[in-house]
Amino acid sequence: MDRMPDHPSALLDVPGLPLPPLYPGGFFPPFGIAAGTPSAELAEADAARRAMDWAHARESAARAEAVAREADDGAQAAAARIEHACTDLLAGEWDRAAAYAREVLAEPAGLPRLAKFAAALADAVASGLAGRADEALAKVDDAERHAQAAGDVGLVLVRVNRSAVRLAMGRFDEAERDASSALRAGRRARHDEAAAIGGLSLAIAHLARGRRAAARARLGEAVRTFERTGDVLRQVQCHHLLGEIAWDGEDAIRAGGHYRDGLGLARPANALEMVELLTLRFEHR
Repeated sequence: MDRMPDHPSALLDVPGLPLPPLYPGGFFPPFGIAAGTPSAELAEADAARRAMDWAHARESAARAEAVAREADDGAQAAAARIEHACTDLLAGEWDRAAAYAREVLAEPAGLPRLAKFAAALADAVASGLAGRADEALAKVDDAERHAQAAGDVGLVLVRVNRSAVRLAMGRFDEAERDASSALRAGRRARHDEAAAIGGLSLAIAHLARGRRAAARARLGEAVRTFERTGDVLRQVQCHHLLGEIAWDGEDAIRAGGHYRDGLGLARPANALEMVELLTLRFEHR
């Protein structure tokens, strides 16, 4: 039985853990937090990102930056560049994302700590996506210095991204502890989406250790939240991994249902590589 996709993800190359192309894997860019209160253009960018419409998300972020610069609002301009960077991360444009993040980090003093945190974490994620795990881990640790500015959500983002790096390094026990801590922080904050991010991260860590029942429970909780928030990419991730777990458990009917649900989300979003992977899973197993 083939347990890995034809093109394993460079983000989280764990033997036995199937991850489709273009996944952000266990990495979670810091969307929607850099501005505190987002502008209308940034809100539009976030909505497009949730729908996996990368082009629209980039256009909206670019408009947000133009409006902010015209208003001489450095914080909103920085937030727009970070949003652009985060969308580029999900779209596979890792070098461009890192360049945007580093431009924000190079800004003169005066930017809010929240923007500095989001930029530092986006830069760390870019390093992780590029397979530079040691560099990514150091950058996540550096971003954590500013995490307090984002409250419990900032702690969740630090811990899930540290978990992803440690998974890539084969440090599965530590990764599982980081992800578990992220889930607890999200729940403590009573922030449903942050808790769901922590839960998805923990599910991926559970899978890396072969704990499929625990992973299934976490994924089931997470996908319900992502359905409410309209985050299409995360829903596809959850359904794909739930399908893999069901298939490994010799429940072909349930596996097919999850692959079909993932396809129903990925096709309208024109996520071609995900459609190809899920189609192979659905039709050839």
